[in-house]
Amino acid sequence: MRKIFVRLSLVLLVFSGFIFNAYSQTESSVLETMHSISSHTLYGYVKELCKEKYGGRLTGTKGFNLAAEWIISHFKKWGIKPAGDNDSYLQAFKNPYTLILPGDKAYLYIPIGNKHEILKFYRLEKDFIPGATSDTGEVKTEVVYVGYGITAPELGYDDYKGVDVKGKIVLMEREVPISPDKEPEEFKKWRPYSFHQYKVRNAWKHGAAGMLYNYHITNPNCVYIKGFVLTYIGKTILEDLFTGAKISHKEAVERMKKRRKTMFL
Repeated sequence: MRKIFVRLSLVLLVFSGFIFNAYSQTESSVLETMHSISSHTLYGYVKELCKEKYGGRLTGTKGFNLAAEWIISHFKKWGIKPAGDNDSYLQAFKNPYTLILPGDKAYLYIPIGNKHEILKFYRLEKDFIPGATSDTGEVKTEVVYVGYGITAPELGYDDYKGVDVKGKIVLMEREVPISPDKEPEEFKKWRPYSFHQYKVRNAWKHGAAGMLYNYHITNPNCVYIKGFVLTYIGKTILEDLFTGAKISHKEAVERMKKRRKTMFL
């Protein structure tokens, strides 16, 4: 994987002019203006930007720039004045992102007894996905399970208490052991600890070199930390990591939710 910085286009609300001007018009003219915007036209814009030639519009790619140029052409046609850098429709700012390069892999040494072990490789996307905000790097060390990866003294909860994770890979759950649906008021106390950004920063704070996140989806809503490798994993890797453990992964999660305490208390 590689981190680079790119230019992003300034996306304007295409129909903001219609809405803004509508305030000075009568109610009937407002409705007339709004109804003049065809859903078929809007669908056409979405359909265009979903075409294969844009390649998903990943930040910094050729497809991304093509999409920006297409949008700009419409801004010009509609007479929208540029408000970006140097009187353009673009605004530049630094934004780290991930490119998956050939050779990206994840593998696990599974001990069998005291003298033997199995080397198992996993499939990209099917079993694991590199974090969208991960730094480039290779981490080869033991994995330590840290529950939800939370340190909350005011709640009497610390997944890292008595656990040495320095230079190691931490494995953790998403969210918190409290259900927002079943206990909404109690969840408010835990909510700050449910964010991906918090979990990654806390792992880094405790000296971890990498993180395996039980959240099998590429989520850009996270944080980039130089030198920290983040990978999202699925059920197969999760179950393999619990091979030989005294309890299963399911039992571990149920215990934390029931006791409201970390696995290590």
